[in-house]
Amino acid sequence: MLKEKALEKIDELLTEMPPFIRDFVETKTADEYSPNTILEYLKNYHQFFSWLIVSKSIPEKSIVEISAESLDALQMRIATQYKAYLLSRKKQNSKQINKDGSPKESTATLSKVTIQRNITALKVLFKYLSESHNNVIGKPYLSHNIMQEISNVTERQTLQARADLLEDKLFLGNETEEYLNYINDVYPSTLSPQAMKYYKRDRERDLAINALMLGSGLRLSEVVNLNVDDISFEQNRVSVVRKGDKKDSVRIASFAMEYLANYLTIRDSRYHPDKYETAFFVSISKGIAKRITGSAIEKMVEKYSSGFKVRVTPHKLRHTLATRLYKQSGGDLILTAQQLGHSSTLTTNLYVHVENNTTTDALNSL
Repeated sequence: MLKEKALEKIDELLTEMPPFIRDFVETKTADEYSPNTILEYLKNYHQFFSWLIVSKSIPEKSIVEISAESLDALQMRIATQYKAYLLSRKKQNSKQINKDGSPKESTATLSKVTIQRNITALKVLFKYLSESHNNVIGKPYLSHNIMQEISNVTERQTLQARADLLEDKLFLGNETEEYLNYINDVYPSTLSPQAMKYYKRDRERDLAINALMLGSGLRLSEVVNLNVDDISFEQNRVSVVRKGDKKDSVRIASFAMEYLANYLTIRDSRYHPDKYETAFFVSISKGIAKRITGSAIEKMVEKYSSGFKVRVTPHKLRHTLATRLYKQSGGDLILTAQQLGHSSTLTTNLYVHVENNTTTDALNSL
């Protein structure tokens, strides 16, 4: 999400939040937390506060009225109960509806990753409220921290098991080239005349987006936030802002550069953005060229990939680049981590287990 958009949503959410949350946001902003991180925290806090009200764990009837005193009165078991609630909560499936038009309830529970993000966010908040003097009252809001003893949620799955599930949803070997050729040559044969009109308008852009993700491993948000001046065609590099607002210069595979150049030649003539629109990738919204959204890219990737092989996400295209790069570099984990913008190679270890035939070869030679 764009920084400006995230800041707008933060301001909107703060109008529904207790005053001490504004102190928290000011402190974390000064600590250089990214707006997107703060926004996700606020969403988690809004959910937690709503649960406190519904479960009658506090006397207040609305979130904005919640006092620090009410939070300070909470016992440790409340944190345990909320964790149990998250572990049993069903996903909200807005894409499927019942016959009466109501959202169909999902049978799947929240992922362990989602639950852990909630818990981490609450630990950050309660640590601040119970330790920091940097607020309007000049002393900690809370006398104790009910979140400090809550254990983290871990995925009970080995890296190899995760890699096995992931491998079938990657474009490995020659499939990257075949996928791009499918978008350009095969997909249009499946379209109606009306759909063909939009396909022809967006073909170069869609190919460029897919090629960029497959040739650089950029995150979806990084692709969305690209500006025209961020790409260097002389150096095959792109300037991005990574997580934590860290600036980075990322290399792009040479095969992707042609697709990017083709798109750039038609960007102005086909989309007609005004001179103030800096976004590299744009789409038409109500007749106006605007920065493309992450949701639009997700739908576009789903559309093309479903017909080619298996429905994938932009993040799976990032996984594809990581896996292919790790293999082509001879297993250079540091190089792969740097390309992906990982601060630690621990996050990158997953790709060691994808297409790793060393163990199989060793067993077969016994």
